[in-house]
Amino acid sequence: MSGVIETVDWSESIEELYARYRAERDVEVRKRLGALWLVRRGESVSAAAQATGVSRRTLTRWLGWYRRGGLEEVLSRVAGHGARGSECWLSERQRELLVERASLGKFRTYEEARRWVEQEWGVRYRYKGMYALLARMGVRPKVVPRPAAEKADPEAQEAWKRGGS
Repeated sequence: MSGVIETVDWSESIEELYARYRAERDVEVRKRLGALWLVRRGESVSAAAQATGVSRRTLTRWLGWYRRGGLEEVLSRVAGHGARGSECWLSERQRELLVERASLGKFRTYEEARRWVEQEWGVRYRYKGMYALLARMGVRPKVVPRPAAEKADPEAQEAWKRGGS
């Protein structure tokens, strides 16, 4: 990239862009409007990008969208949409078995679930990967109460919690 930015044929005046920027409540949309307003006002792309907290490349991409479809093209783009993400490493059947096993309370921690998946199917997940997978499937490992001492008196503990002695 040479650093030279082509000129932009603006459809909106400086005042119109500024008014939309000031009225916008969505932070991401407001950031884009602010960056475009600064460039429209005469700031360099680098200065406008720095002022709005985005990279120069990002602002250059936004300006390219503006050239293609105007302000509506820039504002219609949503970060992350259109991205497929990674394919799940487990088959549908394996995920069903994992959910079934978790619903029976076989895993007390994400680490236990991770180890079981690795032993059962040879698929290695990191801790955070297993956490994200189970969260996407709506599964939380069984919450197990803390162990109590053998001599503990639950009635006395409950009375103490209520302010008794």
